[in-house]
Formats: sequence, structure tokens, C-alpha cells
Amino acid sequence: MRTLAAEVLSYLPCENFFVLAASADVFVVADDIQFSTNGNLNRARLKTANGVQWLTIPVLSKGRGGQKLNEVEIDPTHEWQRRHWRTIVFNYHHAPYFGELADELEVLYQRPYQKLAEVAWEFLRFFWKALQWENLPQRTSKLGITSTGEQRLAELAKQAHAEAYLAHEKYRALIRPERMPEIQLQFVNWEQPPYHQQFGAFIGGLNILDVLFNEGAAFTRERLRNIAARVRENFFFRSVQVFSRSE
Repeated sequence: MRTLAAEVLSYLPCENFFVLAASADVFVVADDIQFSTNGNLNRARLKTANGVQWLTIPVLSKGRGGQKLNEVEIDPTHEWQRRHWRTIVFNYHHAPYFGELADELEVLYQRPYQKLAEVAWEFLRFFWKALQWENLPQRTSKLGITSTGEQRLAELAKQAHAEAYLAHEKYRALIRPERMPEIQLQFVNWEQPPYHQQFGAFIGGLNILDVLFNEGAAFTRERLRNIAARVRENFFFRSVQVFSRSE
């Protein structure tokens, strides 16, 4: 059964983003949905000696309500790139695998960017390369889909020739499966096994750089593969609720 999963394009995604990508046959990133300043699309969590810290890309939002993610412009009055890179170096330069990716990552922080989606996409390309994954995900802005809600998901599945849609458990309250009668919808969740981190006890939900710097790209690739295998096993071998047109 061909499966589809999708997530919102964001800056320095957390590990769960990549688990979902590894779990599906087709993975799509949404870059044309409405942007919210209350979300995490322009910010990411990292671990420091003083606990969790946020890295935030400043964006222009005043008077721009309702703008789509791929329309959001970065506030040029802030030197966010230099500040983010200095924060990363300060907190991770002693991590065992920092040098494995540092040079190429530093180049990304030196490039000029105008829009938030441009930053997020370039960093996503970097992570795909680091993980040695093929076939970058498609972006919804390139697929010509104008519908919203469940109909949008249904059209995505149709274009991907997918019979099932995998969604993280956190989206359960937002997706009404009865509106997707031709698709097997499965909400999935998984445990995030601890890995070696600096600065004390393990903290989950950090951006993907944390595991890459602390454990290396090879370890991260295998870790994601193993977690994704369990997600797929749970999907294919447990009872899946199928919604038919007759219901």
C-alpha cells in the first residue's frame, strides 16, 4: 500500500519531522499554507547549558495578516544569521560530530535570504544531503492544489497515487477522516529513544542538529530508519480504520 505523509516547511525541523518523512513512500512539505506568528515555522529549539533556547528568524508580519508561508519576508533590520550561528557554535563546538557538518552549515548562514521559505528549503536540502537521502520532498506550492482542509489532503494523495495518509497524532483534532472517504487515514505516534546529549539529562523535541552534532549523520540516519520501521510496522499490522462511501 502506497503511503503519503506531509509536514509544514519550517526552519530547523525537529527529529519527528524526519521520522515521518522516512515512514512514508511519498513525503510532501507544505509551503503555501497561512503563516502564523504563534507557530514554530520560523523558530527552533536547541539545548544549552542553561536549558532549552529558541532560535527565531525575525519576519515582517505587521499589517500582513493572512499571508502564506512562502510569502513571508525576513526582517532585514536584524542580523539573525550571525546570531544563530554564534549560538550554535558556542553550544555545540565540543559536540563529537560538530566538525562533520560545521563548514557546510556555516556557508548556509552566510547566504543572503529574503523570504522565510527560502531559508527553510535550503536548510532542508542540507539535511537531506547529510542524511544521504534521495528524492527531495515536493513542495505544495509546485503542485497546483488550491483546495483546503481534508480536500487538500485528498488531492495530494491522488497526485501521489497513495492509498493511505500518515499523520502525526498531534493532528488528530484537526483532520476529519469522514471527509476523506477514499483514503485510509492513520494517526501515528512513536517513542523518541534517548541519545547522547551534552548538558545533562536527555531533552526531546530539539531541532535535528542536536542529534547530528552529538551522534553523527550515520547514527542519525540509522536511528530514523529504525523508528520509521516501527511506525510502518504499526500501520500495516494493526487494525486500520477505513472509511468507505457508505458510512
